[in-house]
Amino acid sequence: MAFIDIRTIDKFYGSFQALSEVSLSIPKGAFVTLLGPSGSGKTTLLKILAGFEGVSAGQILLDGRDITALKPEARNFGLVFQGYALFPHMSVFDNIAYPLKVRRKGRGEIAARVEAMLDLVQLRPFARRKPQELSGGQQQRVALARALVFQPDLLLLDEPMSALDKKLRVDLQDQLRDIHQRLGTTFINVTHDQEEAMHMSDRIAVMNLGRIEQYDMAHTLYRRPASRFVADFVGKSNIFAGTVEGGAFATEEFRMALPADGARPGAAELVIRPEDIRLGAAVAGDVVLAGSVAASTYSGDRALYSIALPGGRVMLTYGSARDGALEPGAPVQIAFDARDGILI
Repeated sequence: MAFIDIRTIDKFYGSFQALSEVSLSIPKGAFVTLLGPSGSGKTTLLKILAGFEGVSAGQILLDGRDITALKPEARNFGLVFQGYALFPHMSVFDNIAYPLKVRRKGRGEIAARVEAMLDLVQLRPFARRKPQELSGGQQQRVALARALVFQPDLLLLDEPMSALDKKLRVDLQDQLRDIHQRLGTTFINVTHDQEEAMHMSDRIAVMNLGRIEQYDMAHTLYRRPASRFVADFVGKSNIFAGTVEGGAFATEEFRMALPADGARPGAAELVIRPEDIRLGAAVAGDVVLAGSVAASTYSGDRALYSIALPGGRVMLTYGSARDGALEPGAPVQIAFDARDGILI
């Protein structure tokens, strides 16, 4: 049995349907991310899990117990907000201690638990400081410690790293993943950042227009997307529209043979990831296309190129940046094995 079982949740705001038949099964101790663009329904689902919003239809079970109508304070869930929501007049120690004081825990237990949390988030030297004396990353770790100190059944994270710069986000992702592994608490994270989701999560639920497009491990989402939306949203991709007929997939640019148990005849799309495309070098059986550099993005170890083809299509591919990136307008040849593609 799943630890968190979300069953066919619908949510309406008047005539607008924010969630449609959303179902998820989350095992105990998992780190699950709700990933999607703005308006996809991920934050609405988080609010429903927290008890801040009711459902229009469906159920939420916690370890087999129906909690759909349970009030937020009765759910024993921790919540880390996007804006930290720390008490500015309280010290770091007192911010973390607050949930325990509300639960009327003894002074000795409070001190022991808070000190354990300070060690976990590496903030013991800052225990007597006020939130405004801390960096953004430190404030976020205080918020995390406060949400974990009372040993919640579930920790909900509402885009907790969106206000941090890139390096701090990466550092906090590593720390959060480490804390999750050490505590074994079930985490549900909300983000629109694909890299963050893939870096931290055991499983990812990709949401779009109030529905779950795919719920799987990061590698499966990336290499075997179930829909065009997932292929386009999770990572970078080149998508060819074509048709399946006569045991082959054909586009205006090329034709490739399919396995004997290939797709059914009709319209289909082929996804080629940029790392599966090579600049220049080709081997027998490759699809080879000529074009020119339209743009490039240099990132130190490599460059991401946009290659303009004669018919107007733009292809994304990576190339070595050891000697710098190619100039715009430079003629190039790209090659790929169409069998590396993903047919959807």
